[in-house]
Amino acid sequence: EEEYLAGMDTCKHNLHDRIIWPKGATLLTVSALKNTLSSLWKDLSDWGVSSLGKSFYEFAFSILEDVRRVRSIASWNLNPGLLKLFAWSKDFNPRVQQNVSAQV
Repeated sequence: EEEYLAGMDTCKHNLHDRIIWPKGATLLTVSALKNTLSSLWKDLSDWGVSSLGKSFYEFAFSILEDVRRVRSIASWNLNPGLLKLFAWSKDFNPRVQQNVSAQV
């Protein structure tokens, strides 16, 4: 149980996100996404990203303050594409997420 709780505590440093791509856009590879975000997140400590499929990703940050700083902006413009971050959840499954977006 201690190991489980320690793992859950570590996940406070993680975020999930979805990239909303415009129709016809070329999707970024994970390494290209990391390079793009590195220029936007210059002042952050170590962080990593992994693909979860269906344009969903998981980010892992080395310090909690970086999680707060990144989440303080609702969405990040990737030109093209929009990065929408949300809190990590233990039972997240990209296959059951609704792909809903509204144009105003």
